[in-house]
Amino acid sequence: MLRLMLPGPKLSPGVAVEFAWCLHYIICSQVNNALLITHGALSTLGLLLLDLAGAVQRTEDAGLELLICPVIRCLSNLLTDVPVEAVGGQMELIDERVMAALFILLQFFLQKQPSLLPEGLWLLNNLTANSPTFCTSLLSLDLIEPLLQLVPLSNVVSVLVLTVLCNVAEKGPAYCQHLWPGPLLPCLLNTLALSDTEVVGQSLELLQLLFLYQPEAAQDFLQQSGLQALERHQEEAQLQDRVHALWQTALHG
Repeated sequence: MLRLMLPGPKLSPGVAVEFAWCLHYIICSQVNNALLITHGALSTLGLLLLDLAGAVQRTEDAGLELLICPVIRCLSNLLTDVPVEAVGGQMELIDERVMAALFILLQFFLQKQPSLLPEGLWLLNNLTANSPTFCTSLLSLDLIEPLLQLVPLSNVVSVLVLTVLCNVAEKGPAYCQHLWPGPLLPCLLNTLALSDTEVVGQSLELLQLLFLYQPEAAQDFLQQSGLQALERHQEEAQLQDRVHALWQTALHG
């Protein structure tokens, strides 16, 4: 099945779609995902992801999402079970091409199939969660601003984007220096103005990491009326503790 999914002139799109969904269900069953990886599942899926990113740039074929969706789901679920950096030589994903390909697909989703954006962002979350390598690629390819442009689309998309940014920020000071200053502050002030507790909570989490590793961020936040943005959430039971903690960090470090 994996051999028949390898990109190339012999790849049949119809067969690939059926096998990709079949592989998705096998992975979700969690029978032996480590065995799938040793048999090259991540490598095959990674190559297929690169091939699909090229295909969406060459054609107007609206059927490509039928294959893109299960491929992304397979990768996301495998990475949930096996940390990226632990896979080593079994996986041909450790390079910037995968990050670039994923953002090409995110733009494709944005234009053609917005309902699939959360699928792509969930894969991005799983790639960056345990991998400084992929966080570095996100920064070196200047993809933070394109990522932030997705935030206004929906609360679900906002939470996923903010989660990815938390993955980057928690890697430490060197990573936070690339996040701040820039368009992140106005974006976070906008998300703090929302009423969705999950979006606001993820914004507070990101700000806490930034204040910890990049003290200048707290100063900028205060100068841009950040405390007023926090005030509106002081009485929300789910957010009170985090708002108070962030308030203290901003004022006292």
